[in-house]
Amino acid sequence: MRRIFLLRHGKTEWNGQFRYQGKSDVPLNEEGRLQAQRAALRLTSLDIDAIYASPLSRAKETAHIVSRTLGVPIKGFYEELCEMNFGAWEGLTAPDIERSYAESFRLWRRNPEKVKIPKGESFTEVVERVTCGMKKILNDAGENILVVAHGGSIRAALAGLFAMDISASWRIRIDNCSLTSMELGSDRVMLAFANDTLHLLVDDEGLVPNLPVLV
Repeated sequence: MRRIFLLRHGKTEWNGQFRYQGKSDVPLNEEGRLQAQRAALRLTSLDIDAIYASPLSRAKETAHIVSRTLGVPIKGFYEELCEMNFGAWEGLTAPDIERSYAESFRLWRRNPEKVKIPKGESFTEVVERVTCGMKKILNDAGENILVVAHGGSIRAALAGLFAMDISASWRIRIDNCSLTSMELGSDRVMLAFANDTLHLLVDDEGLVPNLPVLV
């Protein structure tokens, strides 16, 4: 049975300010780099044999940190794995958006698949492109696959792989540098765990390469 691990990138300054990032190329901050290092150590026990990532710098740097620690090269950066394009909302906080785009923001919070963000994407479009990217990866990769992406694109991957209701997939919490895992059999996909951040709860002196894995 093949395993897929979905890793959200580490924290950025905009994450700390609760700003919508989307396609804006915001880099990791120091906390985000430490989170990526902790995630990398967690992954050392999982026999990862293929790494793929979004080309946005926050995901790319997270993937490089993991790659160096595991000694596993990154096989590709896929545009399909990029975060949702939030268009006119990028760089804004939720209160900013609510003031300027009240009606569409309220609908977005209830049914994100029904909203086409000004100058951006709908979540339905994100699911379509991420599903396309995941199909390419699954046709190419090995048994234990790591995909480094974003909160929105990870939710989109789950929606595509599980044929989930799109609106429901956006209600899955995906924290910075959290791990989500699935097992792929010949005829079904099973969720092993979601939004696992155990590796981020260890203090700096407690970092070890064999933290427990919930599989």
